[in-house]
Amino acid sequence: MKSLVEDVPDLPDFQRFHDAFRDNPASATQEGHMREAYFMAYEAANREYIKLFSKEIDERLAKGPELVSAKFVIPYPPGFPIMVPGQVITKEIITFMRKLDVKEIHGYNAGAGLELLKPEVLGAKKANQKGK
Repeated sequence: MKSLVEDVPDLPDFQRFHDAFRDNPASATQEGHMREAYFMAYEAANREYIKLFSKEIDERLAKGPELVSAKFVIPYPPGFPIMVPGQVITKEIITFMRKLDVKEIHGYNAGAGLELLKPEVLGAKKANQKGK
């Protein structure tokens, strides 16, 4: 019981949605369009998978391009999302995921890795927004 209640890693804060899903990326607030990201992930060609403990994750966190969640990721416990579609994934989120010792994480497949939106798809969406 103690390991489930007391020996848990610190929950990461929500940082922001990727600029491709924000009306005004320069805004001080972090709101975005999760629905667009959610439906974008329906197309297999828009997604990529990277293993949680891979060097690629660490390299992308350090040098880019940004990691952007394609789906809801919900560990039990605590039972609420630590990632939502369109959210930029931070080092703190990856650290939290790596420390988790739970049997159930909805939206995460350890065999496939984190489901992410491809950087080139996000870049194309962002370019289309500027052209409007």
